Amino acid sequence: MSMINDIIKSAVNNVQNSKEEFNKEEWGKGKQQDREFAYNTQDEMATKITESGELYKTYLNVQSKFPTYSVGNALLVTAQNPKATQLKDAEGWKKDNINFAGKPNKIIILEQGDIYERDDGTEAQSYNPKNVYDISDMRVKRQLNTVPFSKESIMKAVLSMSPVEVTIVENSSNNKLVNFNADKRVIEVSEKAEVEQTIKGLVREIASIHTLSFADSELNNFKNESVAYMICKRYGVPTKDFNFERIPEELKQMTPQEVKAELGKGRECFEILAEGMDRDVGMQNRNKTNREYER
Repeated sequence: MSMINDIIKSAVNNVQNSKEEFNKEEWGKGKQQDREFAYNTQDEMATKITESGELYKTYLNVQSKFPTYSVGNALLVTAQNPKATQLKDAEGWKKDNINFAGKPNKIIILEQGDIYERDDGTEAQSYNPKNVYDISDMRVKRQLNTVPFSKESIMKAVLSMSPVEVTIVENSSNNKLVNFNADKRVIEVSEKAEVEQTIKGLVREIASIHTLSFADSELNNFKNESVAYMICKRYGVPTKDFNFERIPEELKQMTPQEVKAELGKGRECFEILAEGMDRDVGMQNRNKTNREYER
């Protein structure tokens, strides 16, 4: 009996000890540290990508894989694991019956929390840090998309997202291969344009309409070019002719918050295009688990 008593007491003590191991104060401090890390990293990366064309392209690569991620969270993934392809929290992987292959490398992002009231009575949105993990840390690795899309299917998908009529012309109004004619409210495609040129040009002009950035300025052209790059990257259209080495001075002079807001306009346009094109080319299930975390 004494042996049973000892075992029971030992088991009870182990349970009590495990409960005592959870320290709410320490947990709260850890969450606050992660939150500060996330905010600081977002601001640092927002500045860094305006100083390096290569790093800016890396950010675009990440955003192209996670169209519903906010600019801030795409910047966090860029800083922590730009090669990530499919992200879920531990619970998400568990639901899919997929386990960690070893010690996982967490990626901290931010998700919307509760609405709270500031001291001045105004409402504000809170954001909480969240750990997500890439599929590369899992025992089972799945490819998001290994079958290339035909140029014809990509062009049809792009055309389906145009908010205005697209017409073939001998020469566009300003001699561009693809041009949005604001007076006629049509996108003109030169009969001399090749398929890849047409796809890229169409996305640029559609982006300019969606974001009202069709005025000829360095920043507008840069944003439209960024959307075109992300679409091409996502659907396998060659991107070798894209060059982001010349970053607009206007963007360089912005604060991190202004940079994120400016890039957010292009990101929103990209998300709209990607969502519609995914349906059109049969990618409904791609990145299905990444449709969250908007900051």
